[in-house]
Amino acid sequence: MKALNINCRVTYSLLIFLLFTGVLSCTPKSSTTKNFYLGNSSIKGNRIINDSELDALIPQKPNRRLLGLPFFPYVGLYRFGEIFYNREERQRKVIEVTQNYQKESRIHENDPKKLAKVQRRYAKKLEKAQVRATQGNFWMRVLGEAPVYFNLSEVAQNAEKMQRYLYNNGFFDAKVDFKPDTTFNRIRVNYLVTENRPTIIRDVYYQVKNYFADSIISANAKNAVLSGKKRYDGDTFEEERVRIETLLRNQGYLGFSRQNVSYLVNDTITNAQTDSNFKSVDVNVRVDMPGKDNNPVRYKINSVHFEVLPPVGMPDSLFVKDSSSLNGIHYTFTDKKFSKRILDSKIQVRPGDFYSQDKERNTQQQLSLTDQFDFVNYSYTLDSSGAGINSYFKVIPLEKYQISTDVGLNVIQLQGAPGPFASLSYKIRNVFNGLENFEANLRGGIELVPGFLGDQQIYRSEEIGLNTSLIFPRLLTPGNFLQHRTAKYNPRTQVGLGYNYVNRPEYTRTNVKVAMTYSWQPTSKTLFNVSLVDLNILNTQNIRPDFQNLLDTLEKQGNNLFTSFQRSFVSDINVNFVYNTNALIGRQKRASYFRVALESGGTSLNILPRQREMIKNVFGNDLQFYKYVRWNADYRRYWPVGKKSAFVARVNSGAIYSYGDSKVPPYEKYFFAGGSNSLRAWLPRRLGPGSAPPRKTLNNLTIESPGEFLLEGNLEWRGYLANFFGDINYALFIDAGNVWNLNSTATSQQKFDGRSFGREIAVGTGFGIRYDLSFFILRFDFGIKVYDPAVEKFVLDELQFNKLFNRTQSNFLNINLGVGYPF
Repeated sequence: MKALNINCRVTYSLLIFLLFTGVLSCTPKSSTTKNFYLGNSSIKGNRIINDSELDALIPQKPNRRLLGLPFFPYVGLYRFGEIFYNREERQRKVIEVTQNYQKESRIHENDPKKLAKVQRRYAKKLEKAQVRATQGNFWMRVLGEAPVYFNLSEVAQNAEKMQRYLYNNGFFDAKVDFKPDTTFNRIRVNYLVTENRPTIIRDVYYQVKNYFADSIISANAKNAVLSGKKRYDGDTFEEERVRIETLLRNQGYLGFSRQNVSYLVNDTITNAQTDSNFKSVDVNVRVDMPGKDNNPVRYKINSVHFEVLPPVGMPDSLFVKDSSSLNGIHYTFTDKKFSKRILDSKIQVRPGDFYSQDKERNTQQQLSLTDQFDFVNYSYTLDSSGAGINSYFKVIPLEKYQISTDVGLNVIQLQGAPGPFASLSYKIRNVFNGLENFEANLRGGIELVPGFLGDQQIYRSEEIGLNTSLIFPRLLTPGNFLQHRTAKYNPRTQVGLGYNYVNRPEYTRTNVKVAMTYSWQPTSKTLFNVSLVDLNILNTQNIRPDFQNLLDTLEKQGNNLFTSFQRSFVSDINVNFVYNTNALIGRQKRASYFRVALESGGTSLNILPRQREMIKNVFGNDLQFYKYVRWNADYRRYWPVGKKSAFVARVNSGAIYSYGDSKVPPYEKYFFAGGSNSLRAWLPRRLGPGSAPPRKTLNNLTIESPGEFLLEGNLEWRGYLANFFGDINYALFIDAGNVWNLNSTATSQQKFDGRSFGREIAVGTGFGIRYDLSFFILRFDFGIKVYDPAVEKFVLDELQFNKLFNRTQSNFLNINLGVGYPF
């Protein structure tokens, strides 16, 4: 009874607090219009320009509401914090900290070390004091939100910005008015847009008085940003300036800048013959060349110098400089030496060539991407004639040896508990003085996992892995015939050797891997990876008898899980291509992502028939070999909506065909559906194949369901919730798809059949919470089944709210934990 009274008092206090904050959030400071809260804005009348474009011009955003109701708890929390906040006292604290800092600085002004400590200590104190003086106490700056009031002058400025934006986009006669609408103590602003006739660019004419510059611009006319038959867009005028500047500077015109490009727009032409709803203009592009009589200097590269500087803070006098030349480039090494032949392939600025802005920047980029230099600087001087350039590249090397460690927890999505892991990474730069990097990573972890046989006990799983790789900043090919052709594409060759050991209660497993991979980037949006060598030797030992019995039982049911636990030799050749237009930094824009992977397993066995016998002589006669062809394609599309919302769509598909003696591929090469990056209403790798019911052990534990053909799609809406030491975002999603088998031994329920294809598409939905801490994203996705192909019916109504997390039910709330976005 006593505990009940305490709970009642707590609940009553909480209700009083919520009511108090609600009253504070709804009470205006006065009855004057200028102190009314700012409500939502609406944009009406625009037909061509999107609402989101105009809404982005409104910096003032109304206070956040709770579940769309006219209740503003964050404002209430802010007002609650104001009760205990004294701004004058906080400002006096800032003055006090500043005075103390000045006093201690004068005491230690002759002692640099102590002065530096004083500066560091007071810098943190002063920052905290200033934040509290300007942003308020904890309730105000962290939990609450300052009230946003209606301001007539700000609204008028927004209307002017919209009108200028419309003018800049070809609506020369556009008008934007606004009409405030008062509701209770809030003012909603309606922006009334009248676009009128848009302006179309009819023709674009270029006036370039220099003959050679005119020929350069004419030869590249197909790449012009500004062109006819398009709506007038002011942004394209600046983009065309940048294009012309880059074009001419790449041809030696170092003194040319975008300010030399001007425009004359003739807006007196009316396009009455085609459509009176449009107005046409001609655009004259005038390009003035710097120099006397429009005859500028076209600069040539006289000399190129590459210098390795000593470490920061170390004088040159402590080191002996080594100078030499190769292919006209002068090299000076201080403290550390690098292969001139490899550097020669990275340096695109060559003596005798005309100056090129792109070659200068590409050289800096290629040198930075080698992971050898902490600092890459480019500078130049003019020779006595004023027409030649002496180019200088100066670099500061990174430390030769680097050690890093990582400690954390392994998180199991299914049953079990987190277990610790630790990794140690070691890197040696410039191993053979050819800009090569050697990397080694040792990782060990312990996981608490449920037994595979479902005996309700938790076991310890141990894993140790050692992976080493030697990375070359070029493509290792016979004769190096591709070295200079691919130098500007950030080429890399990675030779790797790895060993992995896993000790579970059911089995012990080892994997030895050897791989050689080529990679290069033709553009900033495309990437190629080609592995001509990828060899794996899998060996499973100490299989527990009851686990072996399970594998034998599954084999009789058509499940080839047993093949994954035989000693195997897996070799393949694979090619990967990635096209990605996502912005690495800045605001998210419309973007696409496309990845396609092609893989041929056991190809060398077809080319070299005696290879199998040679491998068996080395590793034993009980090895299993595989031959297969596999492809996988993944396409994603991103549509930003506002500043912090986006709509994302994804389609993922793949298939594998086996033609070896066993007619099955390695288990790791199968496709699976279900899990945090697939259909999130199903447990990982447990969906399908087809309409087959899930396979279960005697203890009702589901078994992984491999498939040979995959088709899945995802739709996701991503939005913003709040900020608490990082952005808290939400997601609403719909997932659909399945896997199927293609081999002749599969049952009719497991096989892909076009006639029953529609009934075998699983559908799930749900919501997610994502905590974005900038350096990583922690993701929780909650999925429920809508349509289950195993029973071929809708199962949403079978969800029981009193048994949401009970996995023995036909439908339950499946929790997915992950790091990063699912796609």
